[in-house]
Amino acid sequence: MHQALSSEPTGQSPRKVALRSLAVAFLAVLLVFLQARLSRDLQIVFDLRVERPGPYQLYLADDQGNFSERLNYTRSTRAGEWQRHTVNVNTLRKVTQVRMDPTTLPGQVDFGALELRSRWGVLTLQGPELREAIQGMSDLDVVAVEPEMIRFRVTGADPHFVYRLPKQVISPPTRQIWPVALGVALFAGLAWLAAELALGWMRRERPRWHQGLWQAVARGWLLPLVVCLGQTWKASDRISSDPIVGDGIQNMLMAVNLFKHGTFSLDNNNSPHPRPTNFREPLDPLVVALHLKLAVPDAVDRPMADFRSGDLTRTVKMSNLLWVFLGLAGIWALTRRLGGSNLAGAVATGLSFQIFFHGGTYIDTLYTELSAATLMIWGTYGLLRSVQQQSLGWFFGSGMLMGLLALGKASFAYIGVVAVPLLMAALLIARRPDRFAFSQVIVWGLVMGFAFLLTLSPWLARNYVHFDNLRINERGGLILWGRAHMNNMSNEEVLGLVYDHSPTLYRRAVAGTHLGERPGDFERGGRWQRINRHLSTFWESDRRAAYEGLPEQAISFHYNLAAQYNQRVFRKREAGHPFPDQAVGDEMKGEAMAMLKARPWRHVAMTVPFFWHGFWSFKKVEVPLVSLETQDAIGELLNLFAGVALFGVFCYGLFRRHAQWVAVTVLPVGLLMFYAFLSHNIPRYSSPAHPMMLLALVLVVRTLWLRWRRRQHLPGPERIVG
Repeated sequence: MHQALSSEPTGQSPRKVALRSLAVAFLAVLLVFLQARLSRDLQIVFDLRVERPGPYQLYLADDQGNFSERLNYTRSTRAGEWQRHTVNVNTLRKVTQVRMDPTTLPGQVDFGALELRSRWGVLTLQGPELREAIQGMSDLDVVAVEPEMIRFRVTGADPHFVYRLPKQVISPPTRQIWPVALGVALFAGLAWLAAELALGWMRRERPRWHQGLWQAVARGWLLPLVVCLGQTWKASDRISSDPIVGDGIQNMLMAVNLFKHGTFSLDNNNSPHPRPTNFREPLDPLVVALHLKLAVPDAVDRPMADFRSGDLTRTVKMSNLLWVFLGLAGIWALTRRLGGSNLAGAVATGLSFQIFFHGGTYIDTLYTELSAATLMIWGTYGLLRSVQQQSLGWFFGSGMLMGLLALGKASFAYIGVVAVPLLMAALLIARRPDRFAFSQVIVWGLVMGFAFLLTLSPWLARNYVHFDNLRINERGGLILWGRAHMNNMSNEEVLGLVYDHSPTLYRRAVAGTHLGERPGDFERGGRWQRINRHLSTFWESDRRAAYEGLPEQAISFHYNLAAQYNQRVFRKREAGHPFPDQAVGDEMKGEAMAMLKARPWRHVAMTVPFFWHGFWSFKKVEVPLVSLETQDAIGELLNLFAGVALFGVFCYGLFRRHAQWVAVTVLPVGLLMFYAFLSHNIPRYSSPAHPMMLLALVLVVRTLWLRWRRRQHLPGPERIVG
């Protein structure tokens, strides 16, 4: 592959051309069979009605019949109405059984039609057929088996049933694969033959065209463009019609209100005149609203529910593909700009795709981590070009990209306050000939600052008119106040913070000790109950307490702090305060600063476990033909090496006084340190840095490889840029 990307092909005889076409056809057959045997993509569609709302879970078992938390899907239900749920299973493992936990609460459960869909067939189970397929139940009694559904009654704390997947759905017979394989092989072989003949003619009759085309493919942007477009198309399979949940609901509300009424608002009452709000940043809702204007302009009169959990939900989330493509293209561009080849660009882009841009956690929702990652990649590209070109235009453009970053994630306004002066200092102390005069560096810094403020100015002016302040959003006080309270957790709970989200390598090392988890530690009454913001026996009651503003009824830190915030907002709203969110945010910020001043060293010390808590955040990527434990260990080691590479390149740039390496790493390092120092730092907060961490790893490995080649006196490039 390296030769194909770095050297021009020579003419070959017709016999060799035919042999190569046959080889391509044979390779296509192998790929079709490999995908058929390894790819276990499955769509599970079912109708469910529950008496009480709450989460349901779906677990998958491997070929040994072992269920795993790694193969787990969690969704939510509404009470008293039929809902159709779709779970898209993308796995390389042979799945044999499904365990369904339809509810976590007492009451009646009605289960309707179950459809199992794969590329090889569709199977529908309903009523008596479904009852026959069920192999085991726990804490459930069958009340009635009707032609269209099964009625269950919950009898215990862990209601679930298990059914086996039919073989024809998950493991197609060979005779079913051969027609597909031969069709793909015929197309691939003929396409390769046509391309060879066309290139041969062009090489003989139009040599200049041939040379230009080869340059465009091997050294230009044609190959990266095709690869990035292909990966973006592949990423669309992770975007489903599942309801938008979590913080993504707020971005959806703002986007739809902007689409329908031209107002950034969180109102959810379908009012023709929603009130302006300033709780979240505007960039992502603006992009989604523009996408809706182009994709479904006639949906302007549709109710809000159709966008959040209806037939327009997938359309809303398809706007994420813009960020996916721009992010992948940015990683490739950065790799090439840093002296890498197309091969290095393909590796960096492929890793970023697998770990981040193909993750449903980031693209099957409306969280802002996806846009933040993409804008940070291009912001880094702008900083690198600024250092390399020493151009006012590039510094101005970098400032605008920083402004867009802040409009997508307000934390970058604070990160930039440290990152930009740090980069300017690196330029002042850089090794010659990259060292610049003090006055020149000051001008560059001022140009960046001006461009940054210019980009923010429309949004800040809007907020000044509506809320009499110049803030990007109103959430900063809540987040800092929450972190200040979590600084006061007990030392016993700090152990739980370290254990939560820790890698399996750590969990194995501390198993059976006081540092490890014991049964019930994260449940009600356990020593780490306040750390648990995930699914538990008290998750639903905690969530309701937060929404209703009842902190005394919430157990976990996350929902207790959210309940306190809502309680204060409700009281001020009842008292007639014009801006209750802003007032509560100001109060909390003042209280947080007082708490930090009272115990500054505790805050500094707590940054270490919070950094650890957010660092282990790589998506669990499937590795075929290995156990789940080995697969997780590979992912965690990749997480570790990529993080070490990022901080290593940053420190190398600082201490060796190479400004361009500071430019390449200052934004992702700033992101990781900011959230560790000033927030509760859940793993999702670190995820925008993943592509840059992987890029740093590719650069470090490539540098070590080139140095080894030089020591062995092998031909090849001498060094990377810088």
